[in-house]
Amino acid sequence: MEIDAVTCMEFVELVTDYVEGALPEPTMSQMEEHLVMCDWCVDYLGQLRSTIDALAALRRYPVDARPRESTLAAVRARKAATS
Repeated sequence: MEIDAVTCMEFVELVTDYVEGALPEPTMSQMEEHLVMCDWCVDYLGQLRSTIDALAALRRYPVDARPRESTLAAVRARKAATS
């Protein structure tokens, strides 16, 4: 997708590809130019990166299967009661 200038709406639509480095060079440059002029999108990008970092950090913690099992049991019991 090659564009002349990026709007905030387009930035939001393309930000995942931007973070992953998956945009063609002209579009990547337009995204970076937009960031120079738009504090809102700089903040949005920062929030997205913080979310990515926080989710990646969760990998360090073991997942307890019991809450999942009890939730499934509750859903199944409710479904059985309403059938």
